[in-house]
Amino acid sequence: MKSPTEPTAEPYLPLRKDFAMSVIRTLPLFVLLSVVVVATGCQRPLEERNALYSQNVEAQAEIDRLRMANDRLTIDHSALMAENNQLRTENSRLLAQQGQGNGGGANQRASTGFEDVPDVEIERTATQIAVRVPGDVLFASGEVELKASAQRTLNEIADILEVQYPNNTLRIEGYTDSDPIVRSGWDDNLELSLQRAASVHRYLAQRGISDERMYAAGFGATRLRANKPASRRVEIVVVLQE
Repeated sequence: MKSPTEPTAEPYLPLRKDFAMSVIRTLPLFVLLSVVVVATGCQRPLEERNALYSQNVEAQAEIDRLRMANDRLTIDHSALMAENNQLRTENSRLLAQQGQGNGGGANQRASTGFEDVPDVEIERTATQIAVRVPGDVLFASGEVELKASAQRTLNEIADILEVQYPNNTLRIEGYTDSDPIVRSGWDDNLELSLQRAASVHRYLAQRGISDERMYAAGFGATRLRANKPASRRVEIVVVLQE
């Protein structure tokens, strides 16, 4: 018979075995859950990456589409500009033919495009169109700087020249009355007329008329008209036939 004070281990052995078996049985479940958690954690960034990749592909396709559309618009614009220039050239040629084909009075009655410009006088022949602008409209007495109010008239003339006569030679002619130069500081009427023609030439160039098809000339007091105000003038001459 054993003493009551002796330690006894056998009753705890089944408990430790049961605990170990429980741990062993739950271990696969723990491993499986860990795998699921890791797999879930990896799956989410993969899905996000795939979504971003798809968005990038779509964005690149849209950029390519817009670039192609822009290229087509550029080509269309160039074609329209070329066609517009051809139409202007053809219009100028037809106007020149009209001027050559009509005689005397009929020639003068043909529309030039300048009829609605205020303060000007138009004279047309078979070889040219003269647009006479009074000197008092353009300049103060004895001056060669254009008045601010003159710009409206010259702007309208420049627009018509650009649209209807884009390739014609333009001669800018300055004229004065017969009064001798006294106080303005110019050597004579010839110099004054040339400087005034040059001022109109420069302004038309600023408005986009090519220098290559314009030249200025001064005639002083030659070719006087009915009175002094009418003699002081600048004539913008469109050459139809050279």
